[in-house]
Amino acid sequence: MNDRQLKYVLTIAKEGSITGAAEKLNISQPSLSNLLAAVERDIGAKIFDRSLSPMRLTYEGEKYVEAAEKILSTYNDLRCQVEDCKDPSKGRLSIGCGPHLSSILIPAILPVLIQQYPGVEYELTENPPAIMRDQLLSGMLDVVFSTRMLKHSAVECKNLYREEMVLLAPQGVHPETSVRSNKLYPVARLQSLGNAPFVLMKSHHQLRILAEQIFAKAGFVPAIMLETDNWETCFRMVESGIALTILPADARRDITSEKVQKFSVAGNCSWQTFLCYRKNAHFSKVTTEFIQLAHTILGHR
Repeated sequence: MNDRQLKYVLTIAKEGSITGAAEKLNISQPSLSNLLAAVERDIGAKIFDRSLSPMRLTYEGEKYVEAAEKILSTYNDLRCQVEDCKDPSKGRLSIGCGPHLSSILIPAILPVLIQQYPGVEYELTENPPAIMRDQLLSGMLDVVFSTRMLKHSAVECKNLYREEMVLLAPQGVHPETSVRSNKLYPVARLQSLGNAPFVLMKSHHQLRILAEQIFAKAGFVPAIMLETDNWETCFRMVESGIALTILPADARRDITSEKVQKFSVAGNCSWQTFLCYRKNAHFSKVTTEFIQLAHTILGHR
């Protein structure tokens, strides 16, 4: 049993199929099938029930995966300690981040870190929070940025910052508004928008969940013309004058558009960003510096 086998079996478990895991690992399906067969022969039990689609872990497989995550986590700690002993300016930092967050957060931190530690190998993994939590627990990731708390007794989640959720509307759209001292912008009365079309994130996204909370509080049912997995699409549809959307106030701080206007909404609904890492894990020097930079740079957003 080696770390390669452990990582490959964990990937099969997460993908639910050998085909999906082979694509993720960039190896051939027959090679991965042979590796799995060798592992099952070695432990004397089937790890997956192949009669189901997606494949599910057997009882023995659950025990294997549980042990594999612990072994990889311990191995990762050992690797960090050894690398620190050799040269604290070298090594590897594995970062997990949602696809939307990575375009905003990673450029804010990594250039600073690379200047200090040019010899370090940096890896960025972009996955949904549930997958990144498992990767963090197994030691495949050192730190994770997430818009949800990765709930687990072995995971520490620190709230980096929060942003007010706002209504983005094209120029020419004029909802009824009021002024409140605790809000960034005039507060829009959503009911005054009538049947104005909205572009929103799809239902499984945290942004959509927050938007639905805002609509429910206002007693407003939006006319949804489009749902998307990309908040860039939401912003661009507003910019083109086609629709309205709900996004964090600073979601597009990198672009100033005269075609888009922002309004606050009633309530205290906010978008939070957490930095997560394993409790009691050994952190390399570069990992410790990354965590400190994240709090310093992003904590003042």
